[in-house]
Amino acid sequence: MRVTCVRHGETERNRQGVFSGAGTEGISEPQRQALLGLGFDASPYDAFFCSPAVRCRETAEALGIRDTVIDPRLAEREFGVFEGLTVDECRIRHPSSFEAFRRLDGEFVIPGGESRDQHLERVLAWLEDAVRHQNVLAITHGGTIDFLYRLGAGEPMHGGPTVFAGPNAAWSTFEVDGPRVSVIEHGVQLL
Repeated sequence: MRVTCVRHGETERNRQGVFSGAGTEGISEPQRQALLGLGFDASPYDAFFCSPAVRCRETAEALGIRDTVIDPRLAEREFGVFEGLTVDECRIRHPSSFEAFRRLDGEFVIPGGESRDQHLERVLAWLEDAVRHQNVLAITHGGTIDFLYRLGAGEPMHGGPTVFAGPNAAWSTFEVDGPRVSVIEHGVQLL
C-alpha cells in the first residue's frame, strides 16, 4: 500500500512560528489561491483522509478533493499550554516543560496537551485501518509525517534534534507493507 501525506497549506500562525495544534485557523489566502491554481490530480488515489483541522480541510478543498474521510487520529498533537505561543514565549512562560518538549521525549505530556507517545498511538491506529486501501492520500500535519518518516527511515521514534515534518503544502510518500514502512519521497513542494 502507498500512503501520500500532504502537509496542510501555510497559515499566518505558521509564518509567525506559533504553535497551533487544534487551532481553528485556515490557510492564508495567497496559499489558497496558489493551491486552487495547481490543478492537482487526485485520480491515482482510492481513499482520501483528512485531519479535522480547518487548515487541512481547506487544503483538501483547494486541491479539489471532496470525498475525504475526516479522521481525528490525523490531527496534530495537542499542544496544551504551548498553543498560540511562539518558541520564545514557550521558553519564557514554561521553561522546564518546553525543555522536555524540545527533547522530543515520548512520554512527556504537555500540560493540558498530549505526549508524543499518545500522538504516535493515534497515527499508528489510523495507519492500521488505512492499509485496507491501495493508494491513500491524507491531508494532515507535520507530526503525522514526522512519525511516518521516522518509521520509514529507521530513525528513533522520539528524541533527536529534528522533526521531519517537511514544509507546508508539500507531500511525502511512503510504501507500507505490513509493519514495514519505506520512504519513497519526503517534503516535495506542491507549488
